[in-house]
Amino acid sequence: MCTLVILRHVHPEWPLVLAANRDEILARPAVGPQVLATSPRVVGGRDLERQGTWMGVTDGGLFVGLTNQRGSANLTKAPRSRGEVVLRALQAGSVEGVERYLAGLHPGEYNPFNLLYGNTEVLRVAYARPDAERLTPEDVPPGVHVLPNDVLDSPALPKVARARKLAEAAARKPWPESVRALQAMLADHVLPERAPAVLPEEEAIPEIHERIRQYQALCIHTPGYGTRSSAIVALAPGRVAHYLASDVASCQGTYRDVTSLLYPG
Repeated sequence: MCTLVILRHVHPEWPLVLAANRDEILARPAVGPQVLATSPRVVGGRDLERQGTWMGVTDGGLFVGLTNQRGSANLTKAPRSRGEVVLRALQAGSVEGVERYLAGLHPGEYNPFNLLYGNTEVLRVAYARPDAERLTPEDVPPGVHVLPNDVLDSPALPKVARARKLAEAAARKPWPESVRALQAMLADHVLPERAPAVLPEEEAIPEIHERIRQYQALCIHTPGYGTRSSAIVALAPGRVAHYLASDVASCQGTYRDVTSLLYPG
């Protein structure tokens, strides 16, 4: 998952709304939302290469989603999968359980990542960096926020300001109108005139400036890499109110309601 947009305590109906695009290598196999565990009941997509997930929810209203951290470390294959972190966190079943699990993680065993987790009462983002001994969680304040391939609301990436502008226009509408506006946001192809600053370790990559500029669209389409799927989730206290998913880029297909996977019968 490469862009997570957060509406916390701003929507008139739902205290927490999340809209997300997963950007990935096009050849990497994956499937859309399915039941990943039963106690608690966990629903999310599955990465078929390493069997983890990039985002999911539990029937008790816990959300966990991950974005990568840009940089050269993401070009290597770490011994452990970041998708495993999301799945294990969801299986922990509560914010307290997630934090007990994260306390035992060693960031150096994973490529760098940013983990968003919580419910309608508590929402936090934890950063895993290879030069740190442990993950560092921070509270997400009320408002509209964006977690890209960097820190929360990073000023370094133009797509953050673009996403916040579009999300703020959707935040206080009635739910059906909000959904349409968030879908349009996730399908947005607008690019900045210039690429964001290139990290020193990226300078040697051929055509890196144009590649990074292309990655500043909210909905990415480049040869071999792009937006693979999208999701919109609304949480109520103790439950998931809505889970809408597109198994292709938001600009290419319709969303299906997969909420019933959490509450069968």
